[in-house]
Amino acid sequence: METLRSFLGAGDPVTSEREAGPPVATIEDVLGDMKEMKAHGLALQDLVKEFPETGGTMIKALTIHNDTAKLQFLVDKTAQDVKNVLLPISVEDGKKVLDATDDIKPLLAEAMKLIVEKKPAFENLHIGGILSIVRLDLTMLHDSVPNLSEIAKEIKTQIGAIFEEVIAAYS
Repeated sequence: METLRSFLGAGDPVTSEREAGPPVATIEDVLGDMKEMKAHGLALQDLVKEFPETGGTMIKALTIHNDTAKLQFLVDKTAQDVKNVLLPISVEDGKKVLDATDDIKPLLAEAMKLIVEKKPAFENLHIGGILSIVRLDLTMLHDSVPNLSEIAKEIKTQIGAIFEEVIAAYS
């Protein structure tokens, strides 16, 4: 049983993964993860938008913090599910995953822009360490995203290889 994880060299696909009983994910699982990630990202974006420039509360700031941690968890979960999808995948399924990934990019860009714009509002809380917490949340989320990006690149590479093989057959 070959998964994207084993293809990328994370263990012998025949022995270590079968013996350990690797979790297997489907493209539908991945697309569901991405849908959940997008919905959660939109909710987080709304929380940040609604955070007042003055008069914000620690509870609202903690809600943003908790939702950022949840988004990071969802990014990690999605990346893990993508790694556990059995190979090969169809071009159509690969395109669905890439389209879903592309659909999330503007959401993340907008959310990051809003967080920068809201920095003075967080500073106005006058709670020691709040900016460090925001920075830590952003760092952890940032560190999760490359896993998903690398996997998307691998899917693009696989799809490209499929097309090259088919084109070569007609050359």
